[in-house]
Amino acid sequence: MTIRDLQEMPWIGEDPVLDLANTVVVGAGPGRSDVDFFTDRELTSRWRARAADRGLAALPLEELRRLRGLVRDALGTTAGQRPLTDSLRARLNELASAAPVVFRMTDDGLLGRQEQGGGADAVVARETLVLVAGPDRQRVRRCHAPSCGMFFLARRRDQAWCTLGCGNRARSTRRQPRDPGPRTG
Repeated sequence: MTIRDLQEMPWIGEDPVLDLANTVVVGAGPGRSDVDFFTDRELTSRWRARAADRGLAALPLEELRRLRGLVRDALGTTAGQRPLTDSLRARLNELASAAPVVFRMTDDGLLGRQEQGGGADAVVARETLVLVAGPDRQRVRRCHAPSCGMFFLARRRDQAWCTLGCGNRARSTRRQPRDPGPRTG
């Protein structure tokens, strides 16, 4: 992942659940440390400006961190094809219960959704449950390319990386000869 990518955040702005989960870039910092958008004032500000859900972007930082932990745990567990723990499932269910949605038929005969209250945290919890327990749960993946670790929804059964750039970087890294280390006399 390049510094430019971190500044532009091209992966943010499409889905509130993934927007929140992907505020940590694994191994992209100095010494291959993780880059956490919520520990850097500028990255936090850029993320808030690009996030798909304005209510989510406006949440206090501590609430964002807490909610992100739940979302990342749920997505990581699902991407690893394991069931959610009882406590994680209960916490998401509890939060999501504050964000009921009503389905209505629109004037043109299509199904529409209408929010019936609840804060941004409740909506994100509900949408996390839809993602990890709904029909798309088999598509939830985690990118294993160097300097990434993003969660994504696979478009193909064999998709291993979140973007073409990550796939190229992963293949390039595999082809590079390993450094044998310092030579001793």
